[in-house]
Amino acid sequence: MSPEGYIRAAVVNDELGLPAAAGVARSCAEATDSGLSSTDKQFIGAAVCALMEANGHAKTGRKRAIPHRAFTKGEVYTQANQ
Repeated sequence: MSPEGYIRAAVVNDELGLPAAAGVARSCAEATDSGLSSTDKQFIGAAVCALMEANGHAKTGRKRAIPHRAFTKGEVYTQANQ
């Protein structure tokens, strides 16, 4: 939930077509020594959703794989004004 986190999420989502959570997956996984629980991953997804929607993106309903071993899949967003 920082400007840097939003920029990473938006670039990965908008330019690479990957789920926005892929932009913060590494930093979230590195923040814990014991690994991420499924509840942790759900929270990260909800936080990324709030961050993306607060900055003009909308859910597409499409899920794609997140290329990080700690995660499986996540939401892809579109610009809300498109």
